[in-house]
Amino acid sequence: MELSCCLPSTSPARAASLLVPVRWQWQRLPEAVFLRRCSGRRSRSEATEQAEVGRRPLAAFAAAAITAVLNGRPARASCSNLEECRERGQLRFEELEKQKGPLISLGKGIQYREARVGLGAPIGRDDVVDISYEVRKTNGDYIYSLGRGRVDAGNDFGETYRVHLGQHDVPEAVEMAMEGMREGGVRTVEMTPQLGFASSDWNPQPKNFSGRQRMERYRQLLTGNGLQGGYNAAILFEVEAVRLRPK
Repeated sequence: MELSCCLPSTSPARAASLLVPVRWQWQRLPEAVFLRRCSGRRSRSEATEQAEVGRRPLAAFAAAAITAVLNGRPARASCSNLEECRERGQLRFEELEKQKGPLISLGKGIQYREARVGLGAPIGRDDVVDISYEVRKTNGDYIYSLGRGRVDAGNDFGETYRVHLGQHDVPEAVEMAMEGMREGGVRTVEMTPQLGFASSDWNPQPKNFSGRQRMERYRQLLTGNGLQGGYNAAILFEVEAVRLRPK
């Protein structure tokens, strides 16, 4: 092993005395002898380590690119300013809304989307229909349901609620949106308080405690709490026409 380049400047005699093994005199060599690196030379392990460090960012980039390709989506660049971020968000929102299907307006603040088109004869006024339903806030938060097998509703999957159109068994807005539905169809109705549950004496009502609590909070939102006035909050009613009853 060549040590001459790593020893401090000294006479040949002094260097020789340092290397004489007097009961492992290597251990008493000055620490600087082992720490000082030769000018213009690097150890193999040091060079290898620096090369690996240099390759890490490239490897990470390559892995990200491969993952994006395998997932079927290109890497998305971040927006450069707030306005660009808003435009991208608006385009994304419009894309998601388009995927939900067309929004049909019935006037008076009532609108619906047809999530599934049914079969058979269309539902008309005075028809009797067995339905399942789910009530949600406009932000999608769940309130209560029937016949959907929800955890809070117990084992109610397949249960139905009978509606005689025109008798206000459901909110007036739901009756309006149900006209033209076919058996097996599903529509999500957005309704204002004026043509919402107040028009059906708050029927159909939730059967469980948690549903009643959530619905009571919605009622308080409409009426206010004394210190703060009520809020004209719309609500969603998703209805499925399970069965059209014969006349």
